[in-house]
Amino acid sequence: VATKFQAYLILSFFSCVPDRQRTFRELEIDRSFLRDSKINCWTIKHGPDDYKTGKTYGDRPPLVLAQELTPAIDDFLERWRPCLQPIGNHFFVQPRTGKAFTQDTVYSLVARSCFKHTGKKTNPHLLRDMIVTHVRGSDASEKELEALALYMGHSIAMQR
Repeated sequence: VATKFQAYLILSFFSCVPDRQRTFRELEIDRSFLRDSKINCWTIKHGPDDYKTGKTYGDRPPLVLAQELTPAIDDFLERWRPCLQPIGNHFFVQPRTGKAFTQDTVYSLVARSCFKHTGKKTNPHLLRDMIVTHVRGSDASEKELEALALYMGHSIAMQR
């Protein structure tokens, strides 16, 4: 149950924050992954060393996950994550070792899950591309496109 719950959460995180997989596999509880009690949401907070384009853009504003995920995240932390016997504070951990997810762990989890449910091959980076394509093809406002660029760690110019 714990591994399936973890898979659900990582796919849910991608749907809220279409960022690079590094963002999720390196999440550390109480450092880069924080619960904001004022808004009752979990947030991702990055300094310049925490994301690929950080040296260019510096600290990012908090990336807020959907409020609907808060009970599931709380439940995972309290009930299911301990079953994975985590080593350290990484939010997502490998079931057999308790160590933080690797690039291959995230890639395989996303690829298998997406193929199982859609019959189409995909990967974490392709999910990002699909979201940008979808939003750009919609009637999204300029402010919404700017917010998407921010959530993806892009400049506005690069997003276009």
